[in-house]
Amino acid sequence: MTRKQQIHQALRLIAPPTQQRAECEQDIKFALSRVDREVKAARAFQVATSKKGKAQVRRYYAALRRTRSAYNALDEAIRFWFSLTETAYVAGKPALIDREIEIAESFLDRPSPRPRKEAKRNKVAVDVACDLLAWWGRKVAATRGGNAERLSKILAGDLTVDLFDHLRESKRRLGPTVEKVRGANFIVYRTRRR
Repeated sequence: MTRKQQIHQALRLIAPPTQQRAECEQDIKFALSRVDREVKAARAFQVATSKKGKAQVRRYYAALRRTRSAYNALDEAIRFWFSLTETAYVAGKPALIDREIEIAESFLDRPSPRPRKEAKRNKVAVDVACDLLAWWGRKVAATRGGNAERLSKILAGDLTVDLFDHLRESKRRLGPTVEKVRGANFIVYRTRRR
């Protein structure tokens, strides 16, 4: 399903008043971008904690430690010429390489996730669909074939997938939600705890 088709079907489902159609279309575009952004971020964490990703992070981690050792072995008279001292002179602030090593260690400490194709996209699509329906005053009910499930399928880009379990789980979860705030000349989307 193309992005244009997704926008068209979502507009038909939400059915905003004619004078608010452009605003609703912008909200749908924002929602689709949010799904893509959150899935991309989740994929980055998934790759970093996968077997292949961990091997790459392990090599990077080892190279950082070797670089730090070589840097520390430099004579004090010439050490300040090199960029690893970026924040070394700020008391209590770790150097750039120390921060990179901490990040690599945090990735290596995470357990590897079970691979599940498109599970994250489906979960994010359900959360975003619930927010989008709430912005337009539509009821968000965890029912099979209801507006929330149908809009979730549109945002996920697959009308054949079963998202009912994700929808029920989303209704129980107490994670953050995105709310839409309208001003006189602006619209702001902000994250809020449930």
